Amino acid sequence: MTPNKPPEQSLRRIKLTYYLYVTLFWFAMILPAAVQILLAQARGFDLFQIGAVLGVYSLVIVLLELPTGGLADAIGRKRVTLMALGFILASEVALLVAFSFTALLAFAVLSGIGRALSSGALEAWFIDSLQEVDPDAELQPALAVAGTFELFALGVGTLLSGIIPTFFWGLPEEGTAIFTPFSMTVVFSIAMFAVTFLVVALLVKEDRSRLGDADINGFGTIPNLIREAARLSRRNPTILLLLGAASVGGFALSGVETFWQPYFANLLGGSEGNSVLFGFLLASSFGLGMVGNLISTPLSKVFKKRYGLVAALFQGIQGGVLLLLALQSTAGLATVFFWLVYFSRGTMNSSHATLFNNEVPASRRSSMLSVQSLANYVGGGLGSIALGYVSDSFSISTAWMIAAGLLVLSLPLYLLVDARRARAEVKEVRR
Repeated sequence: MTPNKPPEQSLRRIKLTYYLYVTLFWFAMILPAAVQILLAQARGFDLFQIGAVLGVYSLVIVLLELPTGGLADAIGRKRVTLMALGFILASEVALLVAFSFTALLAFAVLSGIGRALSSGALEAWFIDSLQEVDPDAELQPALAVAGTFELFALGVGTLLSGIIPTFFWGLPEEGTAIFTPFSMTVVFSIAMFAVTFLVVALLVKEDRSRLGDADINGFGTIPNLIREAARLSRRNPTILLLLGAASVGGFALSGVETFWQPYFANLLGGSEGNSVLFGFLLASSFGLGMVGNLISTPLSKVFKKRYGLVAALFQGIQGGVLLLLALQSTAGLATVFFWLVYFSRGTMNSSHATLFNNEVPASRRSSMLSVQSLANYVGGGLGSIALGYVSDSFSISTAWMIAAGLLVLSLPLYLLVDARRARAEVKEVRR
């Protein structure tokens, strides 16, 4: 941090740097998404191989989530973010040239390492940097704006991922060469990740003196950091409640993200010729999530910054609209409720993040954000398996009803968090 800069100027620089990073990172990440499976199929990979690769990707993230969070606390958030971007760049190159299962597997492993490394590292830098300049800085508005930029990048990237191949129709047929219309989305993704790497390297300023002995010991401190993160999670009831809510949220969201395409394909009479509509549906859902993020700050003021109540309200709304989505028989109303799922999630995310970060010491922030990410991934993994079984055995609607019920049942977790914080504030006033 530059000492002679006025606080407002320093805060503005920190925010602009982080918002730029979030936008570039998620834009680069989503670019190949619309055609990635199609690209793999064109190169001769079957759905079983693709599913196995995605499973390896998720497994790598789960195994490395906590160690990489500890690494960020040990050697610095900027260093780890640059390492993450390096691995992700390597993974995209592997995907670009993947014509063998080994190469595709290398993509999954490298990408999983990169995602685990990136999880929470620069977010921890952002929050700590804000509080270092201004200890009274409000986290919720800043996190809501960051979420808005993330969803904006995802929405625009989703649209462009379907458009980019149309500009390269003169390239060789899919599956016959490295550079084809579909693979150009990967090329653009590589370019954007390279730009993101430069942005972090040049603009992120980290006070390395705060790392102390951890920076000297490096990797050797990670086991202790993991143990401390686990101990902190067990001993803080508020953190445990929020981790439970994160797991339920991940469980329900996995059901929506995994099955929305076949659900809408059934309503529309098939997926043939509807790819543009699917892209519009997903991009628009990110747009509604942006709106939710934007209204979350004024809404929190209406609730007098009782973020637990805001999170509880919109967790309940999310469950309600997911239930209504499951009951639809026409695409029109289903689209509305699908968008409202993302709107309600966008509205509650910054409140949840604020509650969690307020319970976490700065020195362990990356580790604890990784613990939360792990809880979300575990919930999502269980949701994919359980709701997949229900969808296959009964129907997607039945699976979504179960997910909706769990969201509603998780409301007391946030209400208990709110009650605990209210009691803590009363005690503080009495002192």
